Amino acid sequence: MSATRNLVWIASYPKSGNTWVRFMLCNLLFGPQSSAEALNLLAPDIHETGPQALAPHTGLVKTHFLHSAALPLVERTAAAIYVLRQPADVLLSNFHYARRSGANGAETREEFDRYVDRFLENRGDPRWRQFGMGSWDEHVHSWIGIRQPFPVVSIRYEDLTADAPRTCRRLADFLKLVRSDEEIAQAVRNSSFERMRDLEATDIRERRRGIFYKPYLEAALGSGLRFMRSGAVGEGARRLTPEQRARLAGIFEPLSAQLGYQV
Repeated sequence: MSATRNLVWIASYPKSGNTWVRFMLCNLLFGPQSSAEALNLLAPDIHETGPQALAPHTGLVKTHFLHSAALPLVERTAAAIYVLRQPADVLLSNFHYARRSGANGAETREEFDRYVDRFLENRGDPRWRQFGMGSWDEHVHSWIGIRQPFPVVSIRYEDLTADAPRTCRRLADFLKLVRSDEEIAQAVRNSSFERMRDLEATDIRERRRGIFYKPYLEAALGSGLRFMRSGAVGEGARRLTPEQRARLAGIFEPLSAQLGYQV
């Protein structure tokens, strides 16, 4: 990579597995990670730092932006890793993320059904449209539906869950990293769901700012709401009613089928 094109995006629609991939990559590149705070120094979130704060040598950067000519630092882009997730699970994960950011009281079916209606009407979470992230299908298409002027590898959340070592090896190969099977296994262990839940608990207890803890989340965290909630594949479809599943399938066809997803 040239000095000017040294930036590798870790891109995804929100709540698709970006954090998991970021932890895995930083474990591969820099060794075991001990907090989300440390992770943010190695692979910054452009939505939190802003493009101006990124150092010239920064390599990995998280983004939820659509890929377009307006993407910050497009002139520095060398490659991208795109993280995909089944839209029903994206819906459910965004619902719980929204509750963590501002909900009070016990979750109700009526609250969930209202969120489903908003998500389907907007083809994604309406907040993300306001922040330049588009709908779920617009986002996916912008990164992997068209030919890009740089290499892109797509990683499915479901493949991470089913065979994390194989996916980790794909990431290493894409970045031209020479890693032994044991180094791959170690990166997988240190970025597992259970490991990230442990880091979240420690970050909250020690009030270390990052993905898992922010002061404005005190009330939600105190009530037990967590970033690392479940991570299960297929939970979104199970939570939806048959009518909601049919609506979701109709809205996101044929793209979801092309990606190998069924609701």
